[in-house]
Amino acid sequence: MTSFIQYWPDPRLLTWLLVIYMLDFVFGLLKASFKGLPRTSRSLRKSVIKLLQYGGCIVVSTVILNILYLSGESFGQQVAWIFGDIMLYFMIYIEVVSVMENMEAMAPSSIFVKLFVRPIRRIITFQLKHLFGDDTVGNSSVGKDTRY
Repeated sequence: MTSFIQYWPDPRLLTWLLVIYMLDFVFGLLKASFKGLPRTSRSLRKSVIKLLQYGGCIVVSTVILNILYLSGESFGQQVAWIFGDIMLYFMIYIEVVSVMENMEAMAPSSIFVKLFVRPIRRIITFQLKHLFGDDTVGNSSVGKDTRY
């Protein structure tokens, strides 16, 4: 059976994705508590759906990349891992941005958020125009996520 499965996602990236996903979940719950938002089954279900979407994407890409390996095309075999890793890096990126948005929404006026979280979030989301300014321009989604 192992001979049919030539491509496996990088376990380190999968571990980091799971860790960051869990952090996003916890910070989302904390943000809801700080903001006084209700934690409903509907909002918790969205987290499960996101986890299933990530898992489905990983499984489908693994199947496609294994088909590519079995096709015997040497160029495809050499670059297949790049596609799988980039997909996982992008998922981790999405979750890191979400964690930072949740942290910013919990305490928008704290020194830690002003000097670390907000500038880092703006750098990694390419919002460099107002790097250290308030959130009056730019990201309108910060603090308005009612997922939890």
